[in-house]
Amino acid sequence: MLSAERVPAAGRALVAIAGQDCLFQESSPRWGCPVLSISTQHSALQYTGAMPTRVIVLRHGQTYGTIEQLFCGHSETDLTPLGIEQARAAGRRLAAESLDGAVASDLSRARKTAEYALGEAAAAPTLAIDPRLREMHYGDWEAHPAETLAERYRDHMREFFACRQHAPNGESFPAIRERMAAAFHDAVRAHEGGTVLLVTHGNAIMALVAELLRMPLESTWATHFDNCSLTRFTVAKSGRVTLTASNETAHLG
Repeated sequence: MLSAERVPAAGRALVAIAGQDCLFQESSPRWGCPVLSISTQHSALQYTGAMPTRVIVLRHGQTYGTIEQLFCGHSETDLTPLGIEQARAAGRRLAAESLDGAVASDLSRARKTAEYALGEAAAAPTLAIDPRLREMHYGDWEAHPAETLAERYRDHMREFFACRQHAPNGESFPAIRERMAAAFHDAVRAHEGGTVLLVTHGNAIMALVAELLRMPLESTWATHFDNCSLTRFTVAKSGRVTLTASNETAHLG
Protein backbone atom coordinates (compact mmCIF):
# COMPACT_ATOMS: atom_id res chain seq x y z
CA MET A 1 0.00 0.00 0.00
CA LEU A 2 1.14 3.55 -0.68
CA SER A 3 0.93 6.52 1.62
CA ALA A 4 0.58 9.96 0.09
CA GLU A 5 4.22 10.66 0.93
CA ARG A 6 5.41 7.73 -1.22
CA VAL A 7 3.22 8.45 -4.22
CA PRO A 8 4.95 10.21 -7.15
CA ALA A 9 4.08 13.90 -7.43
CA ALA A 10 1.85 13.31 -10.45
CA GLY A 11 -0.40 11.09 -8.35
CA ARG A 12 -0.56 12.93 -5.04
CA ALA A 13 -3.64 14.96 -5.96
CA LEU A 14 -5.51 11.71 -6.55
CA VAL A 15 -4.44 10.37 -3.17
CA ALA A 16 -5.70 13.51 -1.49
CA ILE A 17 -9.08 13.65 -3.17
CA ALA A 18 -10.11 10.20 -4.32
CA GLY A 19 -11.81 9.16 -1.09
CA GLN A 20 -11.78 6.58 1.68
CA ASP A 21 -12.86 3.62 -0.49
CA CYS A 22 -9.91 3.87 -2.90
CA LEU A 23 -7.13 1.29 -2.86
CA PHE A 24 -3.64 2.49 -3.84
CA GLN A 25 -1.10 -0.13 -4.87
CA GLU A 26 2.34 -0.15 -6.40
CA SER A 27 2.35 -1.51 -9.94
CA SER A 28 4.86 -2.28 -12.65
CA PRO A 29 6.17 0.79 -14.55
CA ARG A 30 5.34 -1.11 -17.76
CA TRP A 31 3.94 1.93 -19.53
CA GLY A 32 6.55 4.45 -18.41
CA CYS A 33 4.07 6.22 -16.13
CA PRO A 34 4.12 6.94 -12.37
CA VAL A 35 4.25 3.65 -10.46
CA LEU A 36 0.72 3.86 -9.13
CA SER A 37 -2.59 2.08 -9.55
CA ILE A 38 -5.85 3.32 -8.05
CA SER A 39 -8.95 1.18 -7.57
CA THR A 40 -12.53 1.93 -6.62
CA GLN A 41 -15.34 -0.54 -6.09
CA HIS A 42 -18.54 0.01 -8.10
CA SER A 43 -20.61 -2.54 -6.24
CA ALA A 44 -23.79 -1.89 -8.22
CA LEU A 45 -22.00 -2.95 -11.41
CA GLN A 46 -21.41 -6.67 -11.89
CA TYR A 47 -19.98 -8.32 -14.98
CA THR A 48 -20.22 -11.91 -16.17
CA GLY A 49 -16.78 -12.28 -17.76
CA ALA A 50 -14.22 -14.31 -15.80
CA MET A 51 -11.31 -12.16 -17.01
CA PRO A 52 -10.89 -8.44 -16.30
CA THR A 53 -11.73 -6.03 -19.10
CA ARG A 54 -9.06 -3.56 -20.18
CA VAL A 55 -10.06 -0.08 -21.31
CA ILE A 56 -7.60 2.22 -23.08
CA VAL A 57 -8.66 5.88 -23.32
CA LEU A 58 -7.06 8.00 -26.05
CA ARG A 59 -7.42 11.76 -26.23
CA HIS A 60 -7.67 13.21 -29.76
CA GLY A 61 -4.69 14.86 -31.46
CA GLN A 62 -3.84 18.54 -31.57
CA THR A 63 -6.44 20.71 -33.32
CA TYR A 64 -6.55 24.24 -34.68
CA GLY A 65 -8.90 25.02 -31.81
CA THR A 66 -6.17 23.90 -29.41
CA ILE A 67 -3.66 26.28 -31.02
CA GLU A 68 -6.14 29.17 -31.03
CA GLN A 69 -7.19 28.39 -27.43
CA LEU A 70 -10.87 28.16 -28.32
CA PHE A 71 -13.53 26.64 -26.09
CA CYS A 72 -14.39 23.87 -28.56
CA GLY A 73 -16.77 21.56 -26.77
CA HIS A 74 -19.38 20.38 -29.25
CA SER A 75 -18.01 22.76 -31.90
CA GLU A 76 -16.03 21.19 -34.72
CA THR A 77 -12.32 21.88 -35.23
CA ASP A 78 -9.89 20.01 -37.50
CA LEU A 79 -6.77 18.09 -36.56
CA THR A 80 -3.53 19.89 -37.40
CA PRO A 81 -0.76 18.04 -39.28
CA LEU A 82 0.90 17.51 -35.89
CA GLY A 83 -2.38 16.15 -34.54
CA ILE A 84 -2.53 13.63 -37.37
CA GLU A 85 1.02 12.49 -36.68
CA GLN A 86 0.22 12.23 -32.96
CA ALA A 87 -2.74 9.98 -33.81
CA ARG A 88 -0.54 7.77 -35.98
CA ALA A 89 2.10 7.60 -33.24
CA ALA A 90 -0.57 6.50 -30.76
CA GLY A 91 -1.66 3.90 -33.31
CA ARG A 92 1.86 2.53 -33.57
CA ARG A 93 1.93 2.22 -29.78
CA LEU A 94 -1.44 0.46 -29.84
CA ALA A 95 -0.44 -1.89 -32.68
CA ALA A 96 0.97 -4.30 -30.09
CA GLU A 97 -2.39 -4.45 -28.31
CA SER A 98 -5.08 -6.97 -29.18
CA LEU A 99 -8.07 -4.65 -29.46
CA ASP A 100 -11.50 -6.26 -29.35
CA GLY A 101 -13.39 -3.02 -29.82
CA ALA A 102 -12.98 0.68 -30.48
CA VAL A 103 -15.46 3.48 -29.74
CA ALA A 104 -15.05 7.18 -30.55
CA SER A 105 -16.88 10.41 -29.93
CA ASP A 106 -18.89 11.51 -32.94
CA LEU A 107 -16.96 14.80 -33.17
CA SER A 108 -14.60 14.70 -36.13
CA ARG A 109 -11.38 15.36 -34.20
CA ALA A 110 -11.93 12.24 -32.09
CA ARG A 111 -13.31 10.11 -34.91
CA LYS A 112 -10.41 10.98 -37.24
CA THR A 113 -7.88 10.39 -34.46
CA ALA A 114 -9.39 6.93 -34.02
CA GLU A 115 -9.27 6.25 -37.75
CA TYR A 116 -5.62 7.32 -38.07
CA ALA A 117 -4.65 5.32 -34.97
CA LEU A 118 -6.48 2.17 -36.03
CA GLY A 119 -4.97 2.51 -39.49
CA GLU A 120 -1.56 1.63 -38.00
CA ALA A 121 -2.75 -1.83 -36.92
CA ALA A 122 -2.51 -4.92 -39.10
CA ALA A 123 -5.95 -5.98 -37.90
CA ALA A 124 -8.20 -3.42 -36.20
CA PRO A 125 -11.76 -3.64 -34.92
CA THR A 126 -14.57 -1.77 -36.62
CA LEU A 127 -14.91 1.69 -35.15
CA ALA A 128 -18.17 2.38 -33.31
CA ILE A 129 -19.44 5.89 -32.53
CA ASP A 130 -20.94 7.03 -29.23
CA PRO A 131 -22.00 10.70 -28.88
CA ARG A 132 -21.78 10.35 -25.09
CA LEU A 133 -17.98 10.50 -25.49
CA ARG A 134 -18.21 14.10 -26.72
CA GLU A 135 -16.38 16.95 -25.04
CA MET A 136 -18.21 19.06 -22.47
CA HIS A 137 -20.69 21.49 -23.98
CA TYR A 138 -19.63 25.04 -23.16
CA GLY A 139 -22.90 26.79 -23.96
CA ASP A 140 -22.41 30.49 -24.68
CA TRP A 141 -18.64 30.02 -24.61
CA GLU A 142 -18.57 27.59 -27.54
CA ALA A 143 -15.92 28.41 -30.19
CA HIS A 144 -14.84 31.63 -28.42
CA PRO A 145 -11.20 32.36 -27.49
CA ALA A 146 -10.32 31.84 -23.84
CA GLU A 147 -8.64 35.24 -23.70
CA THR A 148 -11.78 37.07 -24.82
CA LEU A 149 -13.96 35.10 -22.43
CA ALA A 150 -11.60 35.81 -19.54
CA GLU A 151 -12.16 39.55 -20.03
CA ARG A 152 -15.94 39.29 -20.15
CA TYR A 153 -16.57 36.43 -17.71
CA ARG A 154 -13.64 36.75 -15.32
CA ASP A 155 -15.51 35.80 -12.14
CA HIS A 156 -17.62 33.17 -13.87
CA MET A 157 -14.56 31.51 -15.37
CA ARG A 158 -12.87 31.45 -11.98
CA GLU A 159 -15.90 29.56 -10.66
CA PHE A 160 -15.87 27.27 -13.72
CA PHE A 161 -12.28 26.21 -13.23
CA ALA A 162 -13.03 25.65 -9.55
CA CYS A 163 -15.86 23.33 -10.69
CA ARG A 164 -18.48 25.42 -8.88
CA GLN A 165 -20.38 26.79 -11.89
CA HIS A 166 -20.72 25.52 -15.45
CA ALA A 167 -20.58 27.71 -18.55
CA PRO A 168 -23.66 29.86 -19.29
CA ASN A 169 -26.25 27.58 -20.93
CA GLY A 170 -23.63 24.84 -20.91
CA GLU A 171 -23.40 21.31 -19.57
CA SER A 172 -23.19 20.73 -15.82
CA PHE A 173 -20.35 18.89 -14.12
CA PRO A 174 -22.58 16.02 -12.89
CA ALA A 175 -24.00 15.60 -16.40
CA ILE A 176 -20.66 15.12 -18.17
CA ARG A 177 -19.36 12.84 -15.42
CA GLU A 178 -22.46 10.65 -15.55
CA ARG A 179 -22.64 10.33 -19.34
CA MET A 180 -18.91 9.55 -19.66
CA ALA A 181 -19.13 6.85 -16.98
CA ALA A 182 -22.24 5.37 -18.65
CA ALA A 183 -20.44 5.20 -22.01
CA PHE A 184 -17.41 3.61 -20.31
CA HIS A 185 -19.44 0.88 -18.61
CA ASP A 186 -21.48 0.16 -21.74
CA ALA A 187 -18.22 -0.35 -23.64
CA VAL A 188 -17.04 -2.72 -20.90
CA ARG A 189 -20.27 -4.71 -21.12
CA ALA A 190 -19.91 -4.98 -24.89
CA HIS A 191 -16.33 -6.28 -24.64
CA GLU A 192 -16.19 -8.16 -21.33
CA GLY A 193 -12.90 -9.92 -20.81
CA GLY A 194 -11.31 -8.13 -23.78
CA THR A 195 -9.64 -4.82 -24.55
CA VAL A 196 -11.56 -1.79 -25.81
CA LEU A 197 -10.26 1.57 -27.01
CA LEU A 198 -12.22 4.77 -26.25
CA VAL A 199 -11.27 7.91 -28.21
CA THR A 200 -12.53 11.10 -26.64
CA HIS A 201 -11.59 14.60 -25.38
CA GLY A 202 -9.49 16.25 -22.67
CA ASN A 203 -12.08 17.57 -20.24
CA ALA A 204 -14.27 14.55 -20.93
CA ILE A 205 -11.43 12.27 -19.79
CA MET A 206 -10.95 14.40 -16.65
CA ALA A 207 -14.66 14.00 -15.92
CA LEU A 208 -14.50 10.25 -16.55
CA VAL A 209 -11.53 9.73 -14.23
CA ALA A 210 -13.16 11.87 -11.54
CA GLU A 211 -16.40 9.89 -11.72
CA LEU A 212 -14.79 6.45 -11.85
CA LEU A 213 -12.51 7.26 -8.90
CA ARG A 214 -15.35 8.93 -6.96
CA MET A 215 -13.53 12.20 -6.69
CA PRO A 216 -15.61 15.10 -5.33
CA LEU A 217 -17.27 17.41 -7.81
CA GLU A 218 -14.88 20.27 -7.06
CA SER A 219 -11.97 18.03 -8.09
CA THR A 220 -13.29 17.23 -11.56
CA TRP A 221 -10.47 19.25 -13.18
CA ALA A 222 -7.74 17.93 -10.86
CA THR A 223 -6.09 15.77 -13.55
CA HIS A 224 -4.59 16.53 -16.97
CA PHE A 225 -4.43 14.64 -20.27
CA ASP A 226 -2.26 15.65 -23.21
CA ASN A 227 -3.26 15.35 -26.85
CA CYS A 228 -3.04 11.69 -27.92
CA SER A 229 -2.10 10.51 -24.44
CA LEU A 230 -3.18 7.04 -23.34
CA THR A 231 -4.88 6.31 -20.03
CA ARG A 232 -5.55 2.73 -18.98
CA PHE A 233 -8.09 0.99 -16.75
CA THR A 234 -8.95 -2.57 -15.82
CA VAL A 235 -12.46 -3.53 -14.74
CA ALA A 236 -12.91 -6.70 -12.67
CA LYS A 237 -15.97 -8.95 -12.67
CA SER A 238 -16.82 -7.53 -9.24
CA GLY A 239 -17.10 -4.03 -10.71
CA ARG A 240 -13.81 -2.78 -9.27
CA VAL A 241 -12.28 -0.19 -11.60
CA THR A 242 -8.50 0.25 -11.47
CA LEU A 243 -6.62 3.12 -13.07
CA THR A 244 -3.33 1.49 -14.13
CA ALA A 245 -1.73 4.26 -16.22
CA SER A 246 -2.52 7.94 -16.65
CA ASN A 247 -1.54 10.39 -19.43
CA GLU A 248 0.97 8.05 -21.09
CA THR A 249 2.90 10.06 -23.71
CA ALA A 250 6.17 8.19 -24.32
CA HIS A 251 5.00 7.28 -27.84
CA LEU A 252 4.86 10.98 -28.79
CA GLY A 253 8.63 11.41 -28.53
